[in-house]
Amino acid sequence: MKFKLDVMRSAVTAAVAVAMLASCGGGTQIEAFVPKRVISFGDETSLIEVDSAHPGQGRKYTVNGVEFFTDTSVSPSVVIPVVPTNPKCASNAIWVQQLASSYGFAFPECVDSGTVSNSKMQAANGARAADLSGQIDLFLAGDGGTLASNDLVTVMAGMNDVIALYLSQPDPTVNSGPLVDAAKQAGTEVGAQVVRISNRGAKVIVSTIPDMGLSPFAAKEEADHPGEGRAALLSQLSTELNTRLRVKLQDVPDGGRAVGLVLANDLVLAMYRSPSAYGLTNITQGACTTTLPACDQTTTRDSYAAQTSATLTYGGAWLWADDRHLGPAAQSQLGSLAVSRARSNPF
Repeated sequence: MKFKLDVMRSAVTAAVAVAMLASCGGGTQIEAFVPKRVISFGDETSLIEVDSAHPGQGRKYTVNGVEFFTDTSVSPSVVIPVVPTNPKCASNAIWVQQLASSYGFAFPECVDSGTVSNSKMQAANGARAADLSGQIDLFLAGDGGTLASNDLVTVMAGMNDVIALYLSQPDPTVNSGPLVDAAKQAGTEVGAQVVRISNRGAKVIVSTIPDMGLSPFAAKEEADHPGEGRAALLSQLSTELNTRLRVKLQDVPDGGRAVGLVLANDLVLAMYRSPSAYGLTNITQGACTTTLPACDQTTTRDSYAAQTSATLTYGGAWLWADDRHLGPAAQSQLGSLAVSRARSNPF
């Protein structure tokens, strides 16, 4: 039997989770929380990799920024990338970068003048829920040493679990039950590591994962296998993982005050449904023509469009950077949500 999304069951489960989490991340700060650093755990959505060719200008798994200049040799003048390409890591900031910057911090992989590079990048490309424990262990065993009450930690993982589970069977819609169970376990594991961090006294901003059923990856799978519900399955796996993450956060002590939750799934859904409200012109394709993290503003589909430079967005108007990673607009919106949550959560 081909897969059919059990909408009613998923809706009820999600509603229960929302009700249980009414106190998690709510309230206001009586005294402003001021972290000493930001520490990033999770997958490549939260990662800045070292670029040995350009120290301090690391690469991200989205459309990387480059330096621009104003060309006044034409009328009207236009703003175009410097040639040869000069990376500018501060541009198209990813969500954890934006959060750190709001406190005047930077990650050593991406340093700007006027920022303090005392934050720690522990996220890793390809990481899954089960890898979070090792990331934390490595941090505690290394230079970090401890997690303190004035540490602000970010956690986001699960996207790679959903994709890997989906790809683990030739036709995942035939016997989806074990895949759904595994997605639930992955969500519980992410939540367990958030609880572990909070038990050490640190404050946490944790994000759900985007609905991978809305991704270009899902669109291609749906087109290649019409009528099988491939995108619906990816949506259910994402939803079940996010729901179990939120349920597990009930184990955070003191009513969940140490943890602030941001909803990447709700954000991406809103951007998908109302793209113009977010300045988006493409929600179904990946912007990049090169493999991440090599993609930058000179290697996006619209960079080569037959239009004047004045109208180019250099990937900024695309929801997705490639078939599964968020574009710069979504990263920016997620960063804004994280900053708002960190400033208002009753840490």
